[in-house]
Amino acid sequence: MESVTKGIAAKLSPQQTALLRGIGLASVNLSLGGLFFLFAYANLSNFVEQPRISVLLIVVAETIVGILLIARRDPVETRHTWQTWLTTTCGTFFPMLLRPLEHGQDALAGQVLQVAGLLIQISALIALGRSLGLLPANRGIQSAGLYRFVRHPLYAAYLLTFSGYLICNPTVQNGVIVIF
Repeated sequence: MESVTKGIAAKLSPQQTALLRGIGLASVNLSLGGLFFLFAYANLSNFVEQPRISVLLIVVAETIVGILLIARRDPVETRHTWQTWLTTTCGTFFPMLLRPLEHGQDALAGQVLQVAGLLIQISALIALGRSLGLLPANRGIQSAGLYRFVRHPLYAAYLLTFSGYLICNPTVQNGVIVIF
């Protein structure tokens, strides 16, 4: 398959190759952003039925991620090993399986963790801006905001946010997802 792709690419002009690459990247960005919007919408539907801050915070955070994924900068290079694909796929999509309890009650400890995680996440996302990505890629080194102090503040933010979500929505499914 790779030789066929290289053969086709060899017959295209540099402008055609760049156009096809741009269309492919835009399609991926729109698809990923759309998935994050669907996840936010699933939680928004629950929030409308039963307003809870733990659910609203997930809606806000994942909507921001969806917007940044659509507007993100194209990578200079990306690492494409099976290990990076596996960890990226699991780390990105497993949290989308988190579901709020139908008649849940927010616990103060969970809300505090979610608010802290959300604030860290928003701060890190703003610092990243269009450099947000899922696979390890060269979109430039970030050293503004929280990235001055910590290399990966988003990981800490997600850990706090999803731990708080689990405290407010304690189900076996949510527990397995957060632990994994």
